[in-house]
Amino acid sequence: MSEGGAPAGPALRRGVTGPGFFALAFGTIVGSAWMVLMGEWVSPAGPGGAVLAFLGMTLLMVPVAAAYAELVARVPRAGAEFVFVEKAFGPWPGFITGWFLTLYFVGICAFEGLALSWFLENLLPSVAGQPPLYTLLGKPITILDLAIGLAGAAVMTVLNAAGATIAVGFQKVVTFSFLAASAMLVLLGFAQGDPANWRPLFESAQDRSFIGGMFVMLGVAGMWLSGFQTAASAVEERAPGTSFRTVAKAMTLAVLTAALFYSLIILASTSLLPWRALTTGALPVAAAFDQALAGGIATKGILLVAMASLLKTWNAMHLSATRVILAQARAGFLPSMLAHVDARSGAPRRAALLVGGWTCVGVLAGRGAISPIIAMGTICTTAIAAVALLALMRLRAMNEGGSAPAYVLPGGRPLLLSITLGATIVAIAAVVAPFGVAAGVPVEIWLMLGWALLGAMLVSLRRLWAAMVLTRVNRQGISRA
Repeated sequence: MSEGGAPAGPALRRGVTGPGFFALAFGTIVGSAWMVLMGEWVSPAGPGGAVLAFLGMTLLMVPVAAAYAELVARVPRAGAEFVFVEKAFGPWPGFITGWFLTLYFVGICAFEGLALSWFLENLLPSVAGQPPLYTLLGKPITILDLAIGLAGAAVMTVLNAAGATIAVGFQKVVTFSFLAASAMLVLLGFAQGDPANWRPLFESAQDRSFIGGMFVMLGVAGMWLSGFQTAASAVEERAPGTSFRTVAKAMTLAVLTAALFYSLIILASTSLLPWRALTTGALPVAAAFDQALAGGIATKGILLVAMASLLKTWNAMHLSATRVILAQARAGFLPSMLAHVDARSGAPRRAALLVGGWTCVGVLAGRGAISPIIAMGTICTTAIAAVALLALMRLRAMNEGGSAPAYVLPGGRPLLLSITLGATIVAIAAVVAPFGVAAGVPVEIWLMLGWALLGAMLVSLRRLWAAMVLTRVNRQGISRA
């Protein structure tokens, strides 16, 4: 290990600045779910309840983002939660965390590939309705699904194999273009809408009380305000002169901007139609904006915006998965070839290729894999966030009396305890939830057990190979003697 905790050998190229960290964090938080899930967001407690939930959850998520910024300052290496937990609790807890973090990142990459073909079918209905090539997990898979998903995986792999400068540059262009387009959408909605459509502002459209609906929406808001953690993956590529305080500001600003975006798009959409009309249909936001722009122009425009938004989330997830795999290989859990960093581009190309290959496997599983992917992602991201906050508590205790890191979460121990407790409760709810809906063991749990088995096999093979190489070297040394 070289000075500052960065591994020796070819280094990841440093060049990510504040706007890049913001683009990674915001670009992951806000994907394309807002276009599809608007009805599910306003149903539990009305448009007013949904807005209150998103704004209210910033009180938890902004401190969590700031806590991650302190973790980054304490352990400024690629790998995010893997390196945090490894330093706090040791190698094996670190590997378990990192391995399931990899599952989350790769699963979402596959999800984006599957969602992209669905959006394209809605944008160009003439390409839909193709005969299925095969059926898996109860859903047919067409040539369009495979072509779009696999092509997208190839593009993201090439982009990330070129290095963080290229990948984050792409991220910034798409993210800030998305923000500009979103501002135009919101202004159009408010200009053409009628606030009377918000009434009743606070009421459940479901068979539950408003208070019950608010509890549901707080959980939903917490899930859709996470994702800022991807910025932590690029900390080793922080540009000279970019401070940890800048990284903290970028991550917390991303959470605040995402909450503001969700709130404004909810109010703009529900001002165009009576909000209960948005609780049905596949594309409720597009249906609302069709009231402002007739002839399907709004639907096509919003679909293009959503597809661009999807690409930025995909890119950030691919970059993060690559860095977590790199970190696990550096630590000796995965094959050492995956720790290779290209000297010219400063990119972990082999890890990027592996992420691309695994994404293709997910795409081949088809749209039937979407629900298990979302469920696995929810379990992984909530549980890992809670473990990361526990790691921060442990790192503080280990460093008690030592010099403080370059950035420290404001609020002291009481705030850290509060957000850790909140994150733990959310994580327990996410782990238990699938068992309440499915009979028997849910499919996502089986998939996670299979992933754990694959990880154990890879580690065993890695260690077996290392032992064989060592034995061969020893025999050669003896024979020469």
